[in-house]
Amino acid sequence: VLTTTTLPLSFFVDAHNLSNKVDSTGQSIGKRYARTDEIGIPYAITIDRQTQEDNTVTLRERDTMLQIRVPLGEVARLVQDIVQGRTSWKEVTESKKYPFHESKE
Repeated sequence: VLTTTTLPLSFFVDAHNLSNKVDSTGQSIGKRYARTDEIGIPYAITIDRQTQEDNTVTLRERDTMLQIRVPLGEVARLVQDIVQGRTSWKEVTESKKYPFHESKE
């Protein structure tokens, strides 16, 4: 079910020249975040059941561990803007354009 969203997301991310890897290990999201934190990945995009309901994904920043919900079609561009310095994670979270997401983990 979630793989129907994974392919378009990978396409959007690739189109914005962002390195990415799909983690389909089946482990809990908490363990996945811990693993990516350990190796220094700054941003994680998570597809979940809510994605199927409202076409949004969770974007998590490693250092603050804050999570926001971002429309699927906007997330790659947003990460690119942050990485290239056109905006900052602080500006994005303070703008309140994207709602915060509380992890259930």
